[in-house]
Amino acid sequence: MESDLKLLLRLLLLTLSLILSPILLGGAFEIEPVITSITDGKHSAVNSLHYSGAAVDFRIKNIPDAYDKESVALLIRERLTKDYQVVLESTHIHIEYHPSF
Repeated sequence: MESDLKLLLRLLLLTLSLILSPILLGGAFEIEPVITSITDGKHSAVNSLHYSGAAVDFRIKNIPDAYDKESVALLIRERLTKDYQVVLESTHIHIEYHPSF
């Protein structure tokens, strides 16, 4: 089980880095992505996918006012497959790997 969790986490981070880097760094937006949470911290839901390593949060306070945060979240959502959910929260963009079988 532990090795499955580590593999899932590595795949999640690899996928997100491949997708987010061109979008945020020199792509559509020039923003350096900052991860604020993966499996650490307390989360609003007891069954949060953070606890299993299948969710990640990215800081939004470093996104310049010139960029619309909703547009950034929308572009990320468009670049990911339907297996990912992207939610713009008040302090971060929450991305979770939640495949629909």
